[in-house]
Amino acid sequence: MNIPTAISQGKPTLLGFSTPRHFNPVSWLVRRFTGSECSHCFFLYWDDDFQCDMVLESHELGFRLITWQRFVASNRIVALIEPVHVLERGFIKLGEWVGSAYDFQGLFGQSLVQLGRWLKRKWRNPSQSSQAMFCSESIVRCMQWAEHPEATTFSPKETTPQDLLAFYREPPWGKVLNTQPWA
Repeated sequence: MNIPTAISQGKPTLLGFSTPRHFNPVSWLVRRFTGSECSHCFFLYWDDDFQCDMVLESHELGFRLITWQRFVASNRIVALIEPVHVLERGFIKLGEWVGSAYDFQGLFGQSLVQLGRWLKRKWRNPSQSSQAMFCSESIVRCMQWAEHPEATTFSPKETTPQDLLAFYREPPWGKVLNTQPWA
């Protein structure tokens, strides 16, 4: 099989959605609690300095950069989306977050939000940190900083990867790219 090596070159920043290839308790809980097909979301962009596709993600190790090749070795790609509204202005601001901690407390608070959804209630996330993010929060904040026309419909600390995937799959918000080589 011929696997592309430069997915994002010449494109604006892409959004990705994934699940781990091997059992991960946090991922399992996220998918179980939310009924999601994905438990993680990330940014994929072409890095001119490294001359390769890079993933920017909020991971258990913190907000980090990792090469696409390393990322797909341990993650099954559910979807890659090319947003219609370019996110570059917001993406640049995310550079200030590289090296920051993962928001475990916010993720725990997200479980209460999901319980509220299950009970047909709208509950706010009680655990909100201004110094750490989880994955879907980073995309919502990027959308806000890039002045995406629908950004205000999402709450950074209460949005799941599945919420974002469902949104970007709908026309006119994103173009779904072929993920077959990494599924």
